[in-house]
Amino acid sequence: MRKRILFKDEEITREIERRIRDERLSEGDRLPSERQLAEEFGVQRDTVRSALEILMKKGVLIRKPRKGYFVAPERIELNLKDFSSIKKEIESIGYRSKSILLNYELISMSKRLAEITKMPVGTLCFQILRVRYDIERPISLERSYLIPEHVPELSREDLEKQTLVSLLKHDYGITLVRAFQRITQVYGGDMEAELLRISRNEPLIRYEGLLYDRKDRLIEYFDNVILPCSLEIHIVDYA
Repeated sequence: MRKRILFKDEEITREIERRIRDERLSEGDRLPSERQLAEEFGVQRDTVRSALEILMKKGVLIRKPRKGYFVAPERIELNLKDFSSIKKEIESIGYRSKSILLNYELISMSKRLAEITKMPVGTLCFQILRVRYDIERPISLERSYLIPEHVPELSREDLEKQTLVSLLKHDYGITLVRAFQRITQVYGGDMEAELLRISRNEPLIRYEGLLYDRKDRLIEYFDNVILPCSLEIHIVDYA
């Protein structure tokens, strides 16, 4: 079988990936400019740009306007068949995760929330708002809504000490077994811009879902927005 001849942009992508594997380039490092790379590889800048675009689509690089191309941070892997927390996934790739609890209060469900949860308008629920970090970098804004009858003694102190998944399991004996989840693209507003340190209208991944326990009770509705450069989604089919 004849060996396929690589195009120049493919050769450049492989070389940059090799440098990352060999740790000549590390997370957050800035790459040489398009002009410098073109001179190094003896190609036109369009060829270099094509290679860099391939690497951005693969999640290897990110581009910062007016600054250049950088080695992307390792992504968080979310397995949609698993209900483990984002904190657990961050720490599984070696980062120290932390979250800041911004808000915790008892509210009445709006018409929108009632339509999503299939519960009456005005139903009481706990609203929880957090910002999630890996090391010092904000990566997600997380909203959770819980039905009080399932977590009657929930307190701010509980939420600050442990993850919600852990709290439900160990304090209330609730195991999540079924979910309806949805992933869409949205654009950041004023709150997202301030808390995630991004520009207003910057693209974000919206990850929301309804979580149920073994008794088929709705336990939580979550509505998170996550920086795209931080996320990798796995869908596992066991059928």
